Amino acid sequence: MSNDSPKISAFIITKNESAKISDCLLSLKWADEIIVVDDFSTDATPEICRGFGAAFYQHTFSSFRNQKNYAMSLATHEWVLELDADERISDEMRNSILALTADDLNRYDCFAFKRKTRFWGKWIKHSSFYPDYKSRLYCRTRGAWNNASVHERFIPDGNTLKLDGNILHEQDLDLLTYLQRIARYANMSATDYFANGRRAKWHHVSIRPVTTFSHRYFIRLGFLDGVQGFVISVMGALGTFIKYMRLYEIQNKLK
Repeated sequence: MSNDSPKISAFIITKNESAKISDCLLSLKWADEIIVVDDFSTDATPEICRGFGAAFYQHTFSSFRNQKNYAMSLATHEWVLELDADERISDEMRNSILALTADDLNRYDCFAFKRKTRFWGKWIKHSSFYPDYKSRLYCRTRGAWNNASVHERFIPDGNTLKLDGNILHEQDLDLLTYLQRIARYANMSATDYFANGRRAKWHHVSIRPVTTFSHRYFIRLGFLDGVQGFVISVMGALGTFIKYMRLYEIQNKLK
């Protein structure tokens, strides 16, 4: 960026991310400020972040949206870069950001990048995982967060421009951990759905999981990703089933 362009604050939320946070922080060393908001980790995450020189805060997690909104509020600069602890910035993405001009930052309120996920040792090229555009660089005074507890995102007031470069996502989860994460996210989504007036119907728990699998595996060419693509497609279908069955439980006060 030119000298007259705004500076960038990068922010990350964490919870016991000692195995991954170092690579994330290293990929952000060019940023003008790095903010970490931690949900009271019990591993070495706090020491790693402080040792790196990040502005480190601890804050009790209530939802992804609230935690990220809190982290963003701590930023010194208006332009913020959002990153998860299991993600890192590719060299191409960093160069795209550094090449932005003051005119670019005046014309656009947000910039999106493709996220590339590595699952079980393989970079996923299909299965609805890629290209998976994420809006991660934005002006925090020109927009607001949506109301979702999960799949939260910042909604800019103006236009978004897609830039070259990948967000590199290291999702090396074992099957049980993957299932637990899906169940957690499904429960949070069901709670949001109910609060927003949505209700589960029979086709949500019967037809929609099947169409989710078919979309990922056949339409989005998941079969080309081998066993990883099959697992991703099955897990997507299972997440859809759990989400709507949990919504059914909530709306009928079964639990």
